[in-house]
Amino acid sequence: MANTAKQVIQTDILCVGAGVASLATALALLRGLKAQGRPLPRVTVVEKGRSVGSHVLSGAVIDPSGFDGLLTEEEIAKMPIEARVSSEAFHMLFDATRAMRIPWVPPMMQAHGYPVGSLTKLTQYLAQLCEREGAEVYTGFAAVELVEDAKGRVIGVRTGDKGVDREGRAKSNFTPGEEIHAKAVVLGEGACGILTDRLIAAKKLQGRREQSYAIGIKEVVEVPADEARVGEIAHTFGYPSDWSTYGGGFVYHVSPTQVMICFAYALDYAHPEKDPHTLFRQFKAHPVMAAHIQGGKSVAYGAKVIPEGGYYSVPQVVADGALIVGDGAGLVDTLRIKGVHIAMQSGRAAAATLAECLAKNDFSLAALRAYGDRLRQTEGWKQLKRVKNVRAPFSTNLVLGVMSAGCAWATHGALPFWPVPLESDHEALLPLKGGRLPPAPRVEAGPTSPDRLTDVFMSGTIHDEDQPCHLKIKDRKACDACIVRYGAPCQRFCPAEVYRLEEGHIHVDFSNCLHCKTCQIKDPYQNIEWTFPQGGDGPRYTRM
Repeated sequence: MANTAKQVIQTDILCVGAGVASLATALALLRGLKAQGRPLPRVTVVEKGRSVGSHVLSGAVIDPSGFDGLLTEEEIAKMPIEARVSSEAFHMLFDATRAMRIPWVPPMMQAHGYPVGSLTKLTQYLAQLCEREGAEVYTGFAAVELVEDAKGRVIGVRTGDKGVDREGRAKSNFTPGEEIHAKAVVLGEGACGILTDRLIAAKKLQGRREQSYAIGIKEVVEVPADEARVGEIAHTFGYPSDWSTYGGGFVYHVSPTQVMICFAYALDYAHPEKDPHTLFRQFKAHPVMAAHIQGGKSVAYGAKVIPEGGYYSVPQVVADGALIVGDGAGLVDTLRIKGVHIAMQSGRAAAATLAECLAKNDFSLAALRAYGDRLRQTEGWKQLKRVKNVRAPFSTNLVLGVMSAGCAWATHGALPFWPVPLESDHEALLPLKGGRLPPAPRVEAGPTSPDRLTDVFMSGTIHDEDQPCHLKIKDRKACDACIVRYGAPCQRFCPAEVYRLEEGHIHVDFSNCLHCKTCQIKDPYQNIEWTFPQGGDGPRYTRM
């Protein structure tokens, strides 16, 4: 790769990723110090997306407890929230046509009055507040490597080069990356963040159970105007998931003419012929869901992975010189599939710790460890503990999962009292039966059922194609074995048509990549390495 000696930029606190966890850290830190009349540090946020929010995706019905102590009432009133939950429904889908509406919404799923909106817009709003308080937010810069000192302490990051051709040579617009050094680095990359995962592996910070993920696929659908349905939401479980795979969906009416619809499917599914994008289309075609989007047209698309391992999969969140916040630490309530509020609470806990470190000019590992103690005192952590064994039993069967979830909720997490085992996502895939794929289910195309490439177009995804491919197949022989044993599952588990089987070999079209990292997680041979494209490339979400 083209490279030159790096220019070193000094800052006090460096936040990697402009998601809600990083932004909450920066905002809470600066506001807390300002309220105490203390000098303000230099706080820098770097984001690999072209703009703030372009790489974030969530439902999002947001638990408002995350704003407590962070935003003023006036700021909460001005948030870019399009609706509040006015009515709720919960459905069990049995098959492609049959369903049952649960006569009550389970208490743990109730969200009446909660704000509903775009996480893209919310992060943009938080970034504006951070900048008003003095934070520096830089977009289009991918932090590709952690920088450590001779003792192994994290002291900063290196950003990636730009303007490199596919052979690794500098082009006329070549711009070398830089090193950014800081007293402490806050990793808020989101689920399956590369630097976060490397740090966890290198420093042996793993939780008691391996992290497990789901793929969440979402569209925004423009529908005929209906003012009466604004704030209406519905959640489902069952079809098109099978009875041993955790999965479900939702639909949110966020405005008179706009509906958000999403399907989440656990990546520990067993059958290699499963295709989450096709399942999403089947989900939308179910009469219960179709009624919400009838007469509409899909106008935006995205996908991301959701950390579902829960309490036992949370790693140690502190290393020498670094803190891990938000989804990168697996801080998601796996029953409600909500993590925005916990991410913000983790940011506030990190900010309080960093404020202490600044006051004492002590950023040692011992001083940073107070973050973990504070995190465990948050309401979000208590929620994680209550549902610590909810996710794993669903991998056995749906009935056991529902019973276990109810038991865990009723006993505040006391039962089951042991860590229920959960198989690695990539190890769960079974070989093809008879060595052949069954016929793919047929799903009729239409305005609310676009094909995969049309969806990718609606995501706004753009990559400079004259750059090194950021998706590395490490061993082509292993790839060939995967084709025979599993039928090239990468063609199906990728929600963006990055992988295609051509003349018996896998072709990689990295320009379609949505940066969801499903391929790295689910590949049964662990033969795909996700690296960084140049900063600013990837999806360009505007309302996800």
